Amino acid sequence: MTTSRALVSFVTAATDRAFRCDHLKLCYLWYDEVLFETIGQYEGARFFERLVGDEDDAEKTIKELTDIILPLSCRVGTDVIGDVLDPSRHQYPRWGDKDENYTYPDPENAEQYAHNRLLQSIEAELAVARFENGHDVQRAEGRARVAVDAVLLWERVNAEVECMLQAGQDERLAMIASQQFSSGSNQSPTPFTLFETAIPSLSNVSWREIARLRRNRGLDSLKEKIADAVRQAATDLNAAKKLFDNLEKNTIDNILEMGRPKVKKVAIESILANIPGMVVNPFSIFLGIRDTFQADKKRKDLSWLYLLRDIRNAAELAENGSTSLT
Repeated sequence: MTTSRALVSFVTAATDRAFRCDHLKLCYLWYDEVLFETIGQYEGARFFERLVGDEDDAEKTIKELTDIILPLSCRVGTDVIGDVLDPSRHQYPRWGDKDENYTYPDPENAEQYAHNRLLQSIEAELAVARFENGHDVQRAEGRARVAVDAVLLWERVNAEVECMLQAGQDERLAMIASQQFSSGSNQSPTPFTLFETAIPSLSNVSWREIARLRRNRGLDSLKEKIADAVRQAATDLNAAKKLFDNLEKNTIDNILEMGRPKVKKVAIESILANIPGMVVNPFSIFLGIRDTFQADKKRKDLSWLYLLRDIRNAAELAENGSTSLT
């Protein structure tokens, strides 16, 4: 069985701590392993202590996290990373009568093309036609560089250990732009993309609760339901979301229908189970075994739905200041 991995970027200037925390929790729930690049001197104990903070049972939670969330150096050597994160390798264009232009006039590779697209996106985000201040240009270029480097790093890592890049909007745009330059096609939505849209923000949910949710037996079933919706919808994320929403609604309707009282059936079974004069009542044994089997089957078949509701409830409780479902 292939291990599903994510490469998470923590160096995006455009994303705040709440987003990074929320995204990391989603990745922890979805993937078998989550890899992250360590910038500068890395202290594993300090990293996870800061991540978990002063939560209850922090030591136990950290142990669970460190089994899944790993520094990239655990899976690939420094030769794979190479000079991707070396800022000295970047040379930005400056052209025009007054060097006022800061985009590559004719991108020669995917990196340059993605860099241009990101600068355009940042201009639109800040509602400016173009940056006039040199300092603003440098800040935008730095932000674009981080995103492009994250994609380049992922490409190198992915050649060694298969993984998905999970980071901020800038990195996603950089990946799409790189793919467009190389093949002219857009990136298709992944099951994780649909998972993100189906789950509210988990930034306020404790890591202890996230670890508990990951241990739930329904997680694999939930992943299968989401992946199936994406397969059916091909490249249309909205269609995938609609398919999954319909599945959830229809499943809830079926649960309500199954719970509809059936007085006549219950009365007959009650009479059979309580026939007097029998040392061992075969009807009572049969009905008990049947009910146990049906309950176990229902638990397995609906485990994905109950887990989905648990995740959403955990997010709502955390948002309102509570900490746990239990």
